[in-house]
Amino acid sequence: MPKKVDKEAKKDKIIKTAMKVFAKNGIYDTKIEMVAQKAGIAKGTIYEYFKSKDELAQMVFNYLLVQMNMHVKQNMAAAMSPAEKLKAGMLAYVDVEALGLSDISEILPDLWAYGIRLRNSKADVSFDLRWIYLQYRDLFGRALKDGIDKGDFRQIDTKSVSASIVAAADGFYLQWMSDRKNFNLKNAAEDFINTLLTGISRS
Repeated sequence: MPKKVDKEAKKDKIIKTAMKVFAKNGIYDTKIEMVAQKAGIAKGTIYEYFKSKDELAQMVFNYLLVQMNMHVKQNMAAAMSPAEKLKAGMLAYVDVEALGLSDISEILPDLWAYGIRLRNSKADVSFDLRWIYLQYRDLFGRALKDGIDKGDFRQIDTKSVSASIVAAADGFYLQWMSDRKNFNLKNAAEDFINTLLTGISRS
């Protein structure tokens, strides 16, 4: 009797393997054969799950973003006060160890650049960066609004401040990736969110 193949498990293995290969070689210089070799499968097997490298890159991007989004949501949900939610969300956003990004962080800017190129091309796949950032701005925006409603925060433009939080987190990522030895990602994120909370707090 033929061995039953767990297609979801194999697809997940291909995505996780591609993530490492993309991080090491860059998306542009990665070939499907390289991913197949690293995963220990035939090149044709990858095409059973993904029709092109572009589609594989898109799925890697989606996988990473879902993991990050879930991590941020879970940490914010576990926090009690609006201020604690904002701090928990910010620190979760840059928690490279929990997200498994410490060894493959180079993939993030590469994926963003690749996604923008695909969006401006006639490719069959695209990376919806706008939707991604809307998700994070909404999470932080709701915590800010809750803080205003409870009297913890002064009246502020929640859309602008939530966008600033996300932009700062992305900026910290870039600095950390370019100078890991001298830039403490967690400390920078914590200092920023504490300073922001001091500025918007009523007390």
